[in-house]
Amino acid sequence: MAEILLETNKGIVFEKTVTKNRCKVNVKNKDSDHIHMTYRFKKGVVPLSSPFISWENLNCCGGWCYDESYLLSAVQDGTKLCAGIHFRTQEELDDYKSALSDKYVYYCRPPMVNGSRTVFYIDVAREGAVHDFISPDDVMNVYSLLGIKNFNNKLLSEFLALPLYDCVSSKTFDYGSPRSPEEFILTGLMLGYPLETTAWLIEKHKMIATK
Repeated sequence: MAEILLETNKGIVFEKTVTKNRCKVNVKNKDSDHIHMTYRFKKGVVPLSSPFISWENLNCCGGWCYDESYLLSAVQDGTKLCAGIHFRTQEELDDYKSALSDKYVYYCRPPMVNGSRTVFYIDVAREGAVHDFISPDDVMNVYSLLGIKNFNNKLLSEFLALPLYDCVSSKTFDYGSPRSPEEFILTGLMLGYPLETTAWLIEKHKMIATK
């Protein structure tokens, strides 16, 4: 029998089913059979427990319709370490920046012009590094239990110690386009995605650990 992990106010459901050895989560429209994404991962692994990790965060990955207002306060509410937000005007962006306290860091990418439309971007994050909020040992243990071992432990530890500002400002890598297992894991933790979903992407793309 399917378990509903999340049902959104935009008519999207996260539906989990379990077979003998694997779990499957379909992200689909509530009122139709259209599936936006499917995640598969090993059965029986206890998810990483953290206020910064949730299916609600994964809902904002941009793969389907979601409530964009969630991102405006998710970092401030303690449900995400990092959020990428866009605005329609420079004034809206400036108002948002002026309301941020010193507990948060942010980086504004150049506006993107698409025809007559201009989009203004900000990446906001908590002050500190991922390892200040989530245990690297717990992260590596969960990935190992999920069967994902093709990552460089030392490099991943270094990534998790990077200031979040350096990550959102692309001083180290483009967190919006991760290319290695270590980058995928860091990005997933920054954005608060369940580890099993990032594990599936690493498995699906047959990624090789960085040497």
